[in-house]
Amino acid sequence: MRRNGFTLIELLVVIAIIAILAAILFPVFAQAREKARQTKCLNNCKQIGLGIVMYVNDWDETFPRMDDCIEPNVIPYQPRARGCTGPWGQRVNHYKWQYWIWPYVKNIDIFFCPSRDYDREAWEQSAEIFKGGYSLALHITGATNTWRQNPPDFRNSFLGGNMAGVLRPAETMILMEDTFPGVRHYVGRQRPNRIAYPMAHRHLWLHWFTNGRMREPFVKENAPHNEGIIITYVDGHAKWMQIREFLAKSPTCADFTPCPIPEGSGMPSGMAWTFSNDPAAVMQWRGDWPLWGLYREMATLQ
Repeated sequence: MRRNGFTLIELLVVIAIIAILAAILFPVFAQAREKARQTKCLNNCKQIGLGIVMYVNDWDETFPRMDDCIEPNVIPYQPRARGCTGPWGQRVNHYKWQYWIWPYVKNIDIFFCPSRDYDREAWEQSAEIFKGGYSLALHITGATNTWRQNPPDFRNSFLGGNMAGVLRPAETMILMEDTFPGVRHYVGRQRPNRIAYPMAHRHLWLHWFTNGRMREPFVKENAPHNEGIIITYVDGHAKWMQIREFLAKSPTCADFTPCPIPEGSGMPSGMAWTFSNDPAAVMQWRGDWPLWGLYREMATLQ
């Protein structure tokens, strides 16, 4: 009697073909899933950008930067978070700028990037979005740290903290993806009247995006969307930017001085880095770096 069936070689060939197809298709599926997350992230940033624009229009063209304890009231989108001296659930400042924008968007979910994990303890105890959210450009908005602070810490933007100081709003970043709620920045002068400048040096961001290797590939956690991040601009629009383009739009130490963290050094761990306590200290630049608000038209004024 003749029997029909597969030989061992035929079976191995079929398995090999399936393995090859899987190796080809799985990365494609992963890219498609990430592309969907990127689209959602882009939509988040567009909504936040419009919320910031509406806030600015209601507050005499001034960016959000207030510091206050709202106790006994609670954060409407995270009522379990309490306290103003740690945990920080009822204190709102540049660590929790979403509080000022939320009335215009009424959707807290848009402040979380779908491609990154967030610090659940910070969120549940202090209503702060660390690691998995978006960073406000504090060198554009300015920041205050004044509640029960003696002396208070007013960090005004080097551009003045309002729309009038932003010469090219369609090219200047107001929001990016980063670990902290605020984009890292330099501060000069002593309290209470310090000045915030962008921490825009290219080598620092290359260090961050490559996890200190200073060469590609970029780290997935820091460049989550197909080797890129979402940028929101002052005029409210948002777009994806590849990390190479982001670095090209960032000045070097030769272009942006003083350079308090020299090349070869890593990105500092905190949001703010003091570059000088001299009351007359300013940062200077050459060239045109509108992504950071460093405009050629203003270089002679610094």
